[in-house]
Amino acid sequence: MKLRLNFGLLLCLLTFSLLVNSQNKPKNVALTLDLVGNSGSYSLNGEYEVANIKDYKLNARIGFGYYSGGMMQFTGIPIGINMLTGAKQHHLELGIGASYIKGIQSMRFPAGIYGNPQEWSIQSEAIYFVPSVGYRFDKLTGGLILKVYYSPLIAVYDFFDKEKFLNRLIPNLSGTWTKEEYYSYSLNGKPIYPVARNYFGMFGISVGYRF
Repeated sequence: MKLRLNFGLLLCLLTFSLLVNSQNKPKNVALTLDLVGNSGSYSLNGEYEVANIKDYKLNARIGFGYYSGGMMQFTGIPIGINMLTGAKQHHLELGIGASYIKGIQSMRFPAGIYGNPQEWSIQSEAIYFVPSVGYRFDKLTGGLILKVYYSPLIAVYDFFDKEKFLNRLIPNLSGTWTKEEYYSYSLNGKPIYPVARNYFGMFGISVGYRF
C-alpha cells in the first residue's frame, strides 16, 4: 500500500511539472505511459528535448515505474537519453539510461532453517543499466506518440548485503558451521538469495503525447 501511495504521488508531481513546462516549451515536452519496458509493469515518463542537430533529436527522460505481481512489489526510477532519427513522423529510437529499482519480495524457505517452511519479506534494491532500441511514431510538432522497443535490464550495482541477510534469517547458530554453510546445507546446496539479476527479455510499448 505504501509503495502504491508513493508511486501515485510521484506520478502527480511529474504530470504537474510537465504541464507547467509545456507552457514555455509547447513542442519540446512529451509524456508517455510505458507498459512493461524498463521499470516495472508500467511507468510514466517525461521527456525534454535537449538538442536538435539536423535530423537527430536528443531527449532527456525521467520517470516512475511500478510493478506488483505474485510475491513481488517494486517501484523504479528510470532516467536516460533517447536519440530520434529522422525529421518526419517515423523514427528509429536509440537510448541509454539507468533504472533504480527498489521493492519487496516474499521468499519461501523450506524446512531446515527453523524446522518448518518460513516465508520472509525481503527488501531488494539495485541499479540497472538500460539500453534500448525501437520504433517510434512521433510527428514532433505535437500530438500522439506510439512506441515499441526492446530494453534489457542489466544489473550494475546490487545493495544486497549477504551477511545482514543471513544474520536476520539465522540469528543464533552453535557448532563449527558458518551461517552460510548451514544455510546452503538446509537448501540442498542451492542457496536462494534476493540478488539483482539481468533481464534480457524486456520488450515494451508506449503511448504518449507531445505538448
